Amino acid sequence: MRHACWGIVVVVAALSCGTSGGGNAGGRSDGGAVLDPVPGGEVDGGPLGVPDAGIDAGTSAPDGGPPDGGDGGAGFRTLRWSRLADRPLGTSEAQGALVGGKLYTFGGFNWSTPCCTPWRYAFVYDPTSNAWTRLADMPEGLTHAGATTDGTDVYYAGGFPEDASRTFQIFGTKHVWRYRVASNDYEALPDLPDDRGAGALRYLDGKLHFFGGESFGQGHDTPEHWVLDLAGGGTTWVAAAPMLPGRARNHLGSAVFEGKIYAVGGQHGHDEGLIETPLLDVYDPATDTWTPLADMPLAKGHIAMGTIVFRDRILVIAGEISNGHYTAEIAAYEPVTNTWEELTPFPTVRHSGIAAPMLGGFVYTTGEYSAETWLGVPGD
Repeated sequence: MRHACWGIVVVVAALSCGTSGGGNAGGRSDGGAVLDPVPGGEVDGGPLGVPDAGIDAGTSAPDGGPPDGGDGGAGFRTLRWSRLADRPLGTSEAQGALVGGKLYTFGGFNWSTPCCTPWRYAFVYDPTSNAWTRLADMPEGLTHAGATTDGTDVYYAGGFPEDASRTFQIFGTKHVWRYRVASNDYEALPDLPDDRGAGALRYLDGKLHFFGGESFGQGHDTPEHWVLDLAGGGTTWVAAAPMLPGRARNHLGSAVFEGKIYAVGGQHGHDEGLIETPLLDVYDPATDTWTPLADMPLAKGHIAMGTIVFRDRILVIAGEISNGHYTAEIAAYEPVTNTWEELTPFPTVRHSGIAAPMLGGFVYTTGEYSAETWLGVPGD
């Protein structure tokens, strides 16, 4: 069923694996390196044969703000959509971040096997050539991790890793990784204090912040908020102010804007028992406090990598509105006025894709097991 009005399109669809997929609450990943062939791609990390589109790339600061969004003010309402090169493999629930004007993507579900096995594949999109290139495989297949960047490297924490047989997933991990862009390799960082999945990770002022998500085995939503001082050489995560009572959630979006961290939407519970939320909260590290803000116009989750800062607003792109039902709605939050506005919707329903500002607009790739990559450019 399709409902259309100005600025919003909602479409309902079903997903055979549910919202988190089947999994395993026991065991741990073996973490061993295994080289797998990539259908239709190169195994040596070389170019994947996508023709040069002659597109100039912009650059973005860590966490997407301020982005390169081109000329003009923040208050656009319409978007013009066009297709870019497909990612070599479609997936969902992957991790991603923008570094040096390129979009780095990691893991996600393996579409070629029965539900639900995380992939180790990683790819980078270069807008100057409109081409995707395979990167070094991840140390372990992973979905549902929080991911962020310091502008030099990519970090991801928690999530649902592959099990030892590499045929299923485990609901939660303590693992934290740094992907070094310059050397195309991975480094293990200090573990989280406890297993987590579907939480948020943000970089701010030399520190990593992890908050929200689910406990091991998807037992309950978790309000804990932990900080790792990268700049100070921290070797353990320390506790910061937890999320407010009743506002802990999983599969949430997050963003950094003008020195504060925003927790956006998400869900309580999981799969058949989930309840989507419109909640928005902001964390101020200067006071170590969380404050509730205006609710989103539409309650939705599965927006972890689809929440970005663009032209001084926080954009929340597509997502899930109930178990197995997804939306094309895009909402923009104005921090100065604490208000939301709905924009031209995404061309189709999506959830759990990866977005980043570039090319005078922003791209959105994967989600719903799709390989499509779309570019949205402000129309006014």
